Amino acid sequence: MKKKIFLLILLLAVVISTQASGQTELPDTKSSVSKALVSGSPNKAAIQIRNQTLDWLQDETDDSDDIEYAFFGDIGIFYVYTEGVVTSLYHLYGTVLDHFVDIYLTNTGTEPVTLYVESEISGYSTPVSDTVVIYPKEKIEIHQNPRLNTDAIDQLNSQMPGYFTISFTALNEGEDDLLLKESKEILIYSRRDVVWVEGFEWKGIKELYAAWVEPNDPAVEELIRKAANYTESGIITNGYGGIINDEDGSVWDRLQAIWKAEEEYHLTYISTMKAFSPDTRQRARTPYEVLTQSSGNCIELAILFASVAEALKLETALIFVPGHAYVAIRTDLENAFYYFIETTLIGRADFSEAAAKGNENWKEHRPYVDAEVSGYGWVNIYEAREKGILPMPWR
Repeated sequence: MKKKIFLLILLLAVVISTQASGQTELPDTKSSVSKALVSGSPNKAAIQIRNQTLDWLQDETDDSDDIEYAFFGDIGIFYVYTEGVVTSLYHLYGTVLDHFVDIYLTNTGTEPVTLYVESEISGYSTPVSDTVVIYPKEKIEIHQNPRLNTDAIDQLNSQMPGYFTISFTALNEGEDDLLLKESKEILIYSRRDVVWVEGFEWKGIKELYAAWVEPNDPAVEELIRKAANYTESGIITNGYGGIINDEDGSVWDRLQAIWKAEEEYHLTYISTMKAFSPDTRQRARTPYEVLTQSSGNCIELAILFASVAEALKLETALIFVPGHAYVAIRTDLENAFYYFIETTLIGRADFSEAAAKGNENWKEHRPYVDAEVSGYGWVNIYEAREKGILPMPWR
């Protein structure tokens, strides 16, 4: 997502010489700032330090044309915030995704300054904060990632306007001084929006679908309990138990039981993928929503099946082809053999037919996946987890 930029250079000499109020704004050019510094008659060393600070702050962003300035003493503050909250991936900010807000601080004075920095997405998140000490001539960098509240997420069935609020407070002995508090309008995406995140290529975008695979969702656990009624043993085990290539048929038995349990929910394939938010590829519902609404499109049904398989510690992959997706489940931990399942056949075919159709699909699509042809892809859920793409923590 694009980030907006706000730059504050806090210079006491300029404050005194320009505004009694303690704040002013200058054009976003380095030369204008240097001219203002000279008008305040600081010494040459101070000018050099402040010019070096400007160089450093402008080097931190590619959007220097958008820089705004304000002045509050000797502390420089620069922050870059995200214009849109990708709700479905909010838990990945600061790990897989960029930080929601990057804050750069510098002190051109001669005394240490303690700042309290707080930010939030008003009405949608809890505040996050940092207290930092900035020593003379020091430059520091902090990052903040407000986390959305579960109750707020549940209401985000369509995109909504929101506000990102950030404040900077100088902590003095016995007295706090609020330097700045601002709110910036942002876009909060629907929790179902699959957003093309800036900086990710096609393959990386597809890997982010692993966040929708939710093995710990209570609805998935309930489905597994139902599936136990359809196994030969009447129980459900996890993992492979050291068996090679599913020689004892235990993987097949469990996958077939999952299929039969899904049929209890009267699932059927319904292609509802339209989304209206900017940079949005489609919409995707969670496994819980698919089960409670008794329907899903191709990616939603594949994600549901993958969620259950992952909960049983079976290695799972999502396969993407132009306009379609299905699922693959590995047969053991030694060989690269998989069962391929056409999950859109739920409610219309038994598991053997779905597996046969999935295998037929893979034979057709494998050359394109192997050649990394645009629109074709293989997302290994285990590998995505290793990269930090964790399930959504919604329920």
